[in-house]
Amino acid sequence: MAPQLGFETTGTELVAEYADHIKGKTILVTGVSPGGLGAAFAEKTAAGAPALLILAGRNTAKVQQTADAITAAHPGVGVKALELDLGSFKSVRKAAETVNGWEDAPKIDVLVNNAGVMATPWGKTEDGFETQFGTNHLGPFLFTNLVIGKVMAAEAPRIVMVSSDGHRMGHIRWTDYNFNVGLEVFLVVSFPH
Repeated sequence: MAPQLGFETTGTELVAEYADHIKGKTILVTGVSPGGLGAAFAEKTAAGAPALLILAGRNTAKVQQTADAITAAHPGVGVKALELDLGSFKSVRKAAETVNGWEDAPKIDVLVNNAGVMATPWGKTEDGFETQFGTNHLGPFLFTNLVIGKVMAAEAPRIVMVSSDGHRMGHIRWTDYNFNVGLEVFLVVSFPH
């Protein structure tokens, strides 16, 4: 019989229900700062005994905090910390090269692209893209494509893209993806009433 899951279902309940799908797997999660969604996912998932959790983020001290918390609570779970700044293609390429070079992690069963930024002041990534577009879309797209070989080496690979409800506020303006026209003009054109 299928489990009765819903809005009130906790992470602990999900892990208990799907423990056989977690046990022995290699799971890579981006955006794992303590107190955030990625860290909560990794910490709850660790109870299901994955073989390896790869924790990625731009702030290595925060990534290590989450790694240490998981290791303390679940000493049998392998944990690797990975520096990954999705706002920098150089960092994305370096992180992917690191992951692809790990012989003790020949596959990634689950890739959870959780990291992102929100409500940042207008700015550009070091590669010249608007900060949110570069960090939340282009960075994860590049990273996923650079590690796809390890993902596809898994028996039943999964890629999870975590996002917000912000897409309901508008669309991507492909002719101005860097938002050079400016917020004021965008609001007048998109929401004239």
